[in-house]
Amino acid sequence: MNIMIIEDEVDILNGMKDAVQQLDVHFEHIFAVNQAEVALELIQNHWPEIIVTDIVLPEMTGLDLMEQIMDKDYHPKIIVISGYSNFTYAQRSIKLGAIDYMLKPFAREEFIQKIRSVVEMIHEEKEIVKEQQVSDSDAILGAKTLRDKFLLGLCMNLVPLHEHTIHRLKFFDLEWMAGGAFYVIALDRIENDKHPLSEKETELQIFAVGNIVEDVLISYQPSVMFRNIHNQWIIITDCNHLEQLTEAISSNIMTYQRMKVKAGISVRTNSFQAASTAYEQAIKAMKLSHIDREDHRVFYKDIEANGIGNQQQNDYDQIVEYIYLEQLERIKAAVSMVVNDFIVSIGINQRQELTQKCLEWVVHVHSLLADKLKVTLKQITIHLWVDLDACNSIEELKEHLNRYFEQLSQQISMGPINPIVEKAVRFIHNQYSQNITLQKVASELSTHPVWLSQLFKRETKQTFSDYLTDVRMEEAKRLLRESNLRIYEISEQVGYTDLQHFGQIFKKRTGLTPKGYRSGQ
Repeated sequence: MNIMIIEDEVDILNGMKDAVQQLDVHFEHIFAVNQAEVALELIQNHWPEIIVTDIVLPEMTGLDLMEQIMDKDYHPKIIVISGYSNFTYAQRSIKLGAIDYMLKPFAREEFIQKIRSVVEMIHEEKEIVKEQQVSDSDAILGAKTLRDKFLLGLCMNLVPLHEHTIHRLKFFDLEWMAGGAFYVIALDRIENDKHPLSEKETELQIFAVGNIVEDVLISYQPSVMFRNIHNQWIIITDCNHLEQLTEAISSNIMTYQRMKVKAGISVRTNSFQAASTAYEQAIKAMKLSHIDREDHRVFYKDIEANGIGNQQQNDYDQIVEYIYLEQLERIKAAVSMVVNDFIVSIGINQRQELTQKCLEWVVHVHSLLADKLKVTLKQITIHLWVDLDACNSIEELKEHLNRYFEQLSQQISMGPINPIVEKAVRFIHNQYSQNITLQKVASELSTHPVWLSQLFKRETKQTFSDYLTDVRMEEAKRLLRESNLRIYEISEQVGYTDLQHFGQIFKKRTGLTPKGYRSGQ
């Protein structure tokens, strides 16, 4: 198996290559290049199974590269790397065939996990093909098992935007889910407590229910069904006739099995990433379906008004980045998510506890932000607690938190240059003649190289490598004008041991060769 990494920032490129080399996966070739043209030639010669490419590249973009290599006979697994400012490009790359994407900055562990998951996906596909070659019937069963395992994973875990899930949906003939418009229905048997069944009887009953539901779904396509770990049947459907569908299921099961079932129906999703949220909604509604419901059927939309939110994990690191990058809409979404999560965990009526939870969260975010940016922020005053406690509604509480984080974001943006970047700039000016790398400077400043890269670009409007090159070139021009040093000596003094490489960069930056610049041509 071959893998190719394309990234124009050399330090990030080397970091990704090093991460891949440490994987417990055997790659025959690991190609790491910083130009799309070079990558294109290597791809045509080696056909790597995995390609990791930045969208913004010199001369040719990652999207241009994808358009040139994708054809009916070659379908590599492509992971695109996108910055916040070119997010629309990331969306377009998915349409061109990318299976996954990563937003800068990203952690080394996240990158390693992405590559490992793509490798696993390739192995899974090969296993399915192998099964199909051995026996058609066995292959169908094997493919269904893998499909159900995939769907269960989709419903049990939060899926990042445009995960390689799209590719797998196509692989399992579930492409209709990629549009993101579907419902999740959870079904379970209502057991008779007075007459408990044996384990074998229970399994036969579950199997019979599954067969009946599968027959009903033939008339309500597109739909798919699988069994979760609690022996409940889960339906994902794009059918809008939900009452008719669930009524048909209930009546058929009663007719053929003399058994009642309870059903919970999620709200309609807007993206496949929300499958886990819709699954939680369906399960939650199903659990509540036996309360004051003769038909044992509950729509999640009917219980939303009672304060039951979507349980999602709080991502403190993520909102810290949103605040620093002044991404107000993302801050608003994160606030809504976290407050809903608190409501689900402690209840909407526990207002004092809810206020306390929100305040603790703000303090944690505030502390993490100050620590990551190495800056001193204004102290959180007792007024914040008073203001939060005085909110008369959940929406008012959310709005107050949004305003606080927005003001915090403005405070950071209006402040002086970030001290981490200031130290990095000073280090460059003092050590430009040495072998400086982003990793080395990050190590000196006790920060993560990806975070430093993000900070540096936001504060200086340049990449770390471009800034370093500018400093070196300015010193080279000064020495060419004011000294009698030979050109190779100047090259070494500004950090280049390769004279030819120095000359190429100098000409690219000034339009002249070093010799021509000195002679005033």
